[in-house]
Amino acid sequence: MEIPFSVSARTAKLIGLENFSNPEGAIIELVKNTYDADSKYCFILFNEDEEIPSIYILDFGCGMTADTIITKWMCIGTDDKLYNEYSENGRVKSGAKGIGRFALNRLGQVSKMWTYTENGDGHVWDVDWREFDTPHANVSDVKATLEEISFSGILKEVESVLSYFDLSDKVTFQHGTLLKISLLNDVWDERIIQKLYENLQGLIPPFDIPAFAIFLHSTVSPNEYGKITGSAEADYDYKIVAQYGGGNSGSLEVDITRNELDVQRLREEYAALFEMPEMSEFPYTLDVFEQKTFHIKKKLSELKIPNKQKLELLQNELGKFKFTFYFAKNSINDTRGEGDISKFPYKPISSNRRKWLKQNMGVKIFRDNFRVRPYGEYGNDWLRLGDRYTTNPSGAGQRLGGYYIRRNQIVGAVEISRIDNKKLEDKSSREGLQENEVFDLFKDILIGIIELFERDRNHIMYHLSQLYDKNNPKGKTKKEAEAATKSGYTEENYQKIVAGYNTIKQQLEENEEELSLIRNLASTGLVITSFSHELRNIRALLQSRYLDIKEALENIIPNEDLIQRGINPYENPYNMIEDLGIQDQKIRGWLEFSLNSIRRDKRKSGISNLETYFSSFKDTWKSVLQELNIEMVITGFSDVMNVKMFQIDLDTIFNNLLSNSIYAIKETKRSTNRFIYIYGEVIGDIVQISFVDTGIGLASEYKTHPYDIFNAFESSKVDEDGNKVGTGLGLYITKATIDKYEGEIRIITNNISGFGLNVRLNINK
Repeated sequence: MEIPFSVSARTAKLIGLENFSNPEGAIIELVKNTYDADSKYCFILFNEDEEIPSIYILDFGCGMTADTIITKWMCIGTDDKLYNEYSENGRVKSGAKGIGRFALNRLGQVSKMWTYTENGDGHVWDVDWREFDTPHANVSDVKATLEEISFSGILKEVESVLSYFDLSDKVTFQHGTLLKISLLNDVWDERIIQKLYENLQGLIPPFDIPAFAIFLHSTVSPNEYGKITGSAEADYDYKIVAQYGGGNSGSLEVDITRNELDVQRLREEYAALFEMPEMSEFPYTLDVFEQKTFHIKKKLSELKIPNKQKLELLQNELGKFKFTFYFAKNSINDTRGEGDISKFPYKPISSNRRKWLKQNMGVKIFRDNFRVRPYGEYGNDWLRLGDRYTTNPSGAGQRLGGYYIRRNQIVGAVEISRIDNKKLEDKSSREGLQENEVFDLFKDILIGIIELFERDRNHIMYHLSQLYDKNNPKGKTKKEAEAATKSGYTEENYQKIVAGYNTIKQQLEENEEELSLIRNLASTGLVITSFSHELRNIRALLQSRYLDIKEALENIIPNEDLIQRGINPYENPYNMIEDLGIQDQKIRGWLEFSLNSIRRDKRKSGISNLETYFSSFKDTWKSVLQELNIEMVITGFSDVMNVKMFQIDLDTIFNNLLSNSIYAIKETKRSTNRFIYIYGEVIGDIVQISFVDTGIGLASEYKTHPYDIFNAFESSKVDEDGNKVGTGLGLYITKATIDKYEGEIRIITNNISGFGLNVRLNINK
């Protein structure tokens, strides 16, 4: 016997009253229906003056026939919009779940609808939602009434409502739908209606997203509202428009508009900025600043995305999208140390910026011209920009790399569609998108686009800061301030003391940033140092442990006896002991390296001979490299190659370089051609050390801006699952150490296979 499912009337209650978390969401759901009906306008009218307060929603769309009402409007979970995705006028329908009409139930206990079509088909639909509370009732037991109505009959109802709000002369009703919700579930006071108005404003963002006209009127505040308009666009520091065409071969087209700096001052007062090598190429030249907007084209794989394997697998599932966002500081004093207008030629900030930011802050998602809640609502930080910023709250001008935007500095909109973004689906509750791998990847891509802006601003502000330091040497400023404190009070001396104070303050802040990084890195070294005695004992034990076990086993049963018994090789304990011995030697090699790295004598002598150093360097890494089948070739060094450096600083440089080379060679998956070459040569008063490997070479994301690898927190290292695992600090610390000794590190670009660097250090004579 086959039996059908039945649906309790309580189900409708769950879908309606309990499915919309707040009344504003229910209103917006009904507004979407008016959009899907091809209406040019939607009126939301609150009449608290009636004996029974009511909400009216009026549209001028296509209306509904009796058949549409019976087969679609009355069908819970209808798939009509799912398969009929476009309206008659070509709009992509915003609904697809078939539960939007239950928003009526969320708003009130009684609903009535008058609807009239272009073909002259008019009907009145009426339902009392309280009948769904009848104990043990099925949905099919609850009835709505449906009656025909003439055009004059519906026009009379529409005119009555419009006239009450003095709107009769502003619109003409020919066809469409009027909804009335009574016995309201909420008290719509001025505060709640204002909140609704702000939510409706979110449907019309400060971007060029097409929408339709929405009007809000209330008898509570008759002169307060009217047409919903997006807030006026404030002045901004940056505007980024990124469009992706979809598919595995799709490209990302990005327009970046700079509006933060005074171009005239850049031209007249900061000409030396564009003489810096790093500011002499696109997109950092003066003519690009004067054009204001520049265009770049990228593959998604060129963005900084945590998991490139996931991108490769799921890129085709993303579909087309557009991401527009503004960066706007609350004030010129963006970050500590960045308020100096002599260092950064900022444009003035308008008085309404703070209000505009507060009203629009966050990144919102719009699907087919309607906002998907709760993304960006009241600053909802679904991209976790706040958490990202707290990992490194340094300013854009403090150092290259690791600059992150604050969550309260961005106003953005992401445009997606039901048609193009099939995997970015609504939750059944309409509160957000389904959390799946495609949505996770989508978020990573949006962060990657934001990073394009961050990199651009960081590059510019850092080099402006460098220019300022060059023109205003900190040592000179401090000496002038010190001298001024010993002289009498004058305005000139006062200004010198202020300049000296600001210089020292900035240095202390920068030093604190560096110390924070050093503390984190030093903690690992301190742990090793604390247990160095125990680790040395373990290292000694590993030398012979497996031999002692083998000897003890031989006293019980020789290996020959086991072989005669026919024991399989993989079950033979002697083979297991040999494997253990190999693993012990690997561990011993890593311990040898770790313990040698923290020897006290490496921090004593300030003069190092490179021939001696690299001989010891090769011995230290010998067992590790043998284990990995990597050959290290060191040539060209002599006893005249002395540098005034502590050995521990040389270790900092070359251990980091070697670690990167080992990773790059392992990533090739080759068993041959696994080499690391280190060449030394004297060029005038410097010694050049060429460090070359046969690894995978520079990661694709750095091909167009290779020197970003020396910025803080830049890494292309990933684990087996494609997740980023590198700290992004190795090469940053390497360069910082070389800079401390007034040296130089450059990337070798002359047709090298693999990757190579030149380290130049001053010879100590």
